[in-house]
Amino acid sequence: MNRLIVKAFCTPVLLALALATACSTPKTSSVHDLLEACGSDEGPADALCGTLEVYEDREAATGRKIPLKIIVLPALGNDPKSDPLFFLAGGPGGGAADMAAGVKSAFARMQSDRDIVLVDQRGTGDSNPLKCELDEDALEDLSKADEMPLEKFQACLDGYDADAKLYTTSIAMDDLDDVRRFLGYGAINVYGGSYGTRAALVYLRRHGEHVRTVVLDGVAPPNMRMPLYIPRDGQRALDLLISDCEADAACRERFPNFGRNVQSLFARLDAKPSVVRLVHPRTGEAAEVTVKRELVAGVIMSALYSPLLSSLLPNLLERANEGDFQGLVALASVNEGVAEMISQGMYYSVVCA
Repeated sequence: MNRLIVKAFCTPVLLALALATACSTPKTSSVHDLLEACGSDEGPADALCGTLEVYEDREAATGRKIPLKIIVLPALGNDPKSDPLFFLAGGPGGGAADMAAGVKSAFARMQSDRDIVLVDQRGTGDSNPLKCELDEDALEDLSKADEMPLEKFQACLDGYDADAKLYTTSIAMDDLDDVRRFLGYGAINVYGGSYGTRAALVYLRRHGEHVRTVVLDGVAPPNMRMPLYIPRDGQRALDLLISDCEADAACRERFPNFGRNVQSLFARLDAKPSVVRLVHPRTGEAAEVTVKRELVAGVIMSALYSPLLSSLLPNLLERANEGDFQGLVALASVNEGVAEMISQGMYYSVVCA
């Protein structure tokens, strides 16, 4: 019966019958049968949550199994498309399901007629995460910006209930296809940002017959050796920021020596790191910090990911060149929350592979 006609027949006399039949038009989907409504601490109020167990060693198909966390944001329309959007997180090491609230907001138009599926890639989020807490909250740790805490990494590796060599992109994308099949989807659309673009390309290579479209946002192609080109690309971004400032009358007038300030600062730190007393912007802790080139370069590189944070660099680097590093330290703390969401063990399993 046509839905408009059904509504016309829903009179009070027929209300009881209508609620039991045509006037009640619940959305039916295998996804709703396979997953459950998310709890308040799991995902958005209208989201569906669940897990799928897969073998850690897919090739052997025996031994330890790991749960893959799944969140589905169901299509809101009455006639949803059959091909959902699978969102792949960046990092590597970011959990897609952890980003459900943000994805729901950013992809609201897509959710109007398509399910949106988020899966914590093995080793991230709640999919047997390979966490590694580096205890870098203290100001003194900023002095070690040029050191890799190898002992801490080894301790994390020894403590995992996991075989870290099995937490790579290709294996994870085979997991993702298992999730697609488990949820009953045929063709899917794939969106990836940053490292998620590489994951999307690997999925396309291995399971292209199930892909309708792919969106790549900030491409990291498989032939690009991460993180080999980060210094080159970071320097290019900084050079462009300097040239943009020089081309803007207001910026040029306020910071006429922006480029020279950067060169002077790095030259001075190369010759001799600065030892300064700083206050942690979040904890209020005060301590002496040895500011090295690597620390400043890392703060700049992180800020260059954001137009808003990039706009602060001319002022903060001018102050740093005069010996005031407090602003740069505050800027470094901005991304602490993001870093905590990255599973360091999974990051290195992918990058080192």
